[in-house]
Parts: sequence; structure tokens; C-alpha cells
Amino acid sequence: MQNKTLTIITQNEKMRNIFSGIDHIVASDSSILLIGETGVGKELFAEYIHRTSPRHMQPFIKVGLSALPAELLESELFGHEKGAFTSAGNEKKGLFELADGGSIFLDDIDDFPYQLQSKLLRVLESRELMRIGGQVSIPINVRLITASKNNLHDLVEKGIFRADL
Repeated sequence: MQNKTLTIITQNEKMRNIFSGIDHIVASDSSILLIGETGVGKELFAEYIHRTSPRHMQPFIKVGLSALPAELLESELFGHEKGAFTSAGNEKKGLFELADGGSIFLDDIDDFPYQLQSKLLRVLESRELMRIGGQVSIPINVRLITASKNNLHDLVEKGIFRADL
């Protein structure tokens, strides 16, 4: 499979079928959840989806949620205003703002803190965000691609992931 910036070579018929299926959903611009074990190439699929979509000329931002400390995650994703907290000496755009017009890939969405899931849901539903300490909603146009190593339905049943997300 090849596009303007990404080439994937495979002889495996199952992989070819998967990429063929992905090609059918690329143009939909819907949010996407990729589920698979660690190491199966979810990030590669996410990048392929972005690079073959109408958003391919816009940013593609990858975020490894499990690598970010929970206390920094909100500021990293949604940004903050100057003075929003003690170390906020300057305004900072979050990764959602930086991905505007393109795609953001949230890897390990199953590790996303429950207390921030409602904020992510609001961003998805309203297509706008509010920085920490902000008073003004900021419109964004981002395609969300997420990946999980766990079945999210199981996490919903355990009460650690929102059913509406």
C-alpha cells in the first residue's frame, strides 16, 4: 500500500484485506478506535489513515498517553492560559490546537484518566475546547484516532471508562 508519504509493503493477504477495509473508512472523517495487542502496529495504521485521508497535508500528532504523567496530561492535550497554575508563566497551546485541521492519535486510550474523559467527550461533541484557566472556547477541527490494547467495553463494565466516550 502506498500514498504520498508512506509506503507499506506486505505479502500477507490478511494485512492486505485490512488495509483495503481501512481505505473504505478513510474518507468518512469519523473518529476511529484501533484495538490490538501491544506491538501489532496500531500506530502504523493510524498514520496510514491520516496520510491517505483528505487531512494528509495537515498535522498528524501522536500522543502516547501511558507515557505522560496524569498531572501533565490535561495541560499537554488542552493547553493552558498564563497564570492558570503556579508554573504556567506563559500561554500554551495544547496538542489538540496544534493538530487543528489534521489528526491526533491518542495511543493507549485505555490509560486515559477517568476524570479527563468528560473533557475529551466535550471536545469531540462540540468541536471546541477550553484551555486550563481559559474563559473562551476555542474551535478546533481535528480527526481523533485512538488505540487500545484492551477491550473498552470491559473497562466500561469495571467503571474505569465512560460508556458515552
